[in-house]
Amino acid sequence: MKKLVLSLAAVLATATSFAQEVEFTEYDLDNGLHVILHQENSAPVVTTAVMYQVGAKDEEPGRTGFAHFFEHLLFEGTENIERGEWFDIVAANGGSNNANTTQDRTYYYETFPSNKLEMGLWMESERMLHPKIEQIGVDTQNEVVKEEKRQRIDNAPYGAIIYRTGIDKHLFKKHPYGQSVIGSMEDLNAAKLEEFQAFNDKYYNPNNAVLVVAGDIDIDETKKMIEDYFGPIPNKAPVPQRVNIKEDPITETRYETEYDANIQIPVKVFSWITPKNTSKDAYIMDYISSVLTGGNSSRMYKRMVEEEQFALQVLAFNQANQDYGTYTMGALAKGDVELSKLAEVMDEEIVKLQTELISEREFQKLRNQFEAQYVSSNSRVEGIAASLASYYMLQGDTDRINKELDIYKSITREDIKRAANQYLKPSKRLELDYLAGSAPEEGAEGDVEDIEIKDMKMQVNTIYFEDDKDAITPSAEKELTRVANMMIKNPGMEILAETYTDTRGSADYNKDLSQRRANNVKAFLTMKGVEDSRIKAVGRGEDNPVIDCESKKCTDEEYEQSRRTEFTVTKQ
Repeated sequence: MKKLVLSLAAVLATATSFAQEVEFTEYDLDNGLHVILHQENSAPVVTTAVMYQVGAKDEEPGRTGFAHFFEHLLFEGTENIERGEWFDIVAANGGSNNANTTQDRTYYYETFPSNKLEMGLWMESERMLHPKIEQIGVDTQNEVVKEEKRQRIDNAPYGAIIYRTGIDKHLFKKHPYGQSVIGSMEDLNAAKLEEFQAFNDKYYNPNNAVLVVAGDIDIDETKKMIEDYFGPIPNKAPVPQRVNIKEDPITETRYETEYDANIQIPVKVFSWITPKNTSKDAYIMDYISSVLTGGNSSRMYKRMVEEEQFALQVLAFNQANQDYGTYTMGALAKGDVELSKLAEVMDEEIVKLQTELISEREFQKLRNQFEAQYVSSNSRVEGIAASLASYYMLQGDTDRINKELDIYKSITREDIKRAANQYLKPSKRLELDYLAGSAPEEGAEGDVEDIEIKDMKMQVNTIYFEDDKDAITPSAEKELTRVANMMIKNPGMEILAETYTDTRGSADYNKDLSQRRANNVKAFLTMKGVEDSRIKAVGRGEDNPVIDCESKKCTDEEYEQSRRTEFTVTKQ
């Protein structure tokens, strides 16, 4: 047995060394198309792939879903490929093909026997040079996308978690990562043919793309064919200029609820914004995800599913994108177990990771796991082609394909502990209750949770404001909705909403700021259906601070205690 283990270790080491050295050639055509070639003659197959730097984040408000829609639309045909024949041509030549879209990019590829390389180059050049953007194609693919949304999200159990439509919108309030990749059917229905044509002209150009050819090729012959097919393609627009939109960090836990009529078992979900894909910490988050929720040997699975048996399953998604990453973890409740119990245990496991180094044995198992995954991902030319395109376009370094394993190997146990403390704070996360059934109608009497009134004061969770801001935070929205529902249920009730600031800034400025905050509280309640005349909103400035920060040096958290709204019932 010892010899067998040593032999397997030797095979893994050899495979890792082989996979790590992915040789490639890269250069630019005169029209700006970046080309990456990887020669691997061990099998008579070749993958031709084009990645365009356009994804869901590039869409205009009110026109979401365009990038994903084009993933489908650009199979409709070209001037030289009849409508509906794309897949037939690929199959008739012994090939396979597919495409996919993310927040950051769109990717198309064909894999053919290597003697059909020219076929793959011709087809992708056709797609780039003169696709047919016609009404019949738009109408056809509109129905295809609608059906895809129904199957994958609307009618699929936990679809809004798997495809993140019920998560990202709560994490990202400014950055377009809050938009779903599949987009809005209303937006697609409203779009005119000219808008689709303009979207194609803006993004699907040589100067916004990378071409990868990987497999059984001759480099010089392939270069000549690429020049023949792609060299003459003009750019219909300059390289798109993107605005770097910064997402405000989450500083207070966001509590949200989503409903799914396709499920019977609820889920407790935690989700955080994490570093982008070029950061070493993004790789550390991969390790953390694996330790906590990565399979049947993970900590949460062993404790929650196997040992204490109050969860049916645990889940995790760690995804590092071009601008930001996200880490999501969750658990499905077993029987009558409360979601709060799941949250409690999930937090306990996070705290262990934050306070204790993982064992050497667990750490080595983790490293071996990621080395094996790395080998597997680069064991076929299709995987290599996708990796080369992604590293170039999304990380700005094609050779990262040969550096990634070293990054994983450089991670220490101390790194894991540090990152868990830095990123997995409760105050930085979304806490989501994913419940069975349909969402209750807003303001419906049956959905009202009574608020205790003591000495005429409403006993709600404190509504805080961010420093020097008057916007209603997501957690405040939840509490204000409770207040609105209570008032709708009790139509004779009237309230005084008093809003305060901390003591930083001048008295006059703080008075004005507190009044703006009070006005926004009132506006939110009236938006929810409470009559304007039933709410008196008063800004009290820096009066009555919760903590005296004039006689001591306060922390940010202590200052925050004073930035609040209090509700007094003036008439019942």
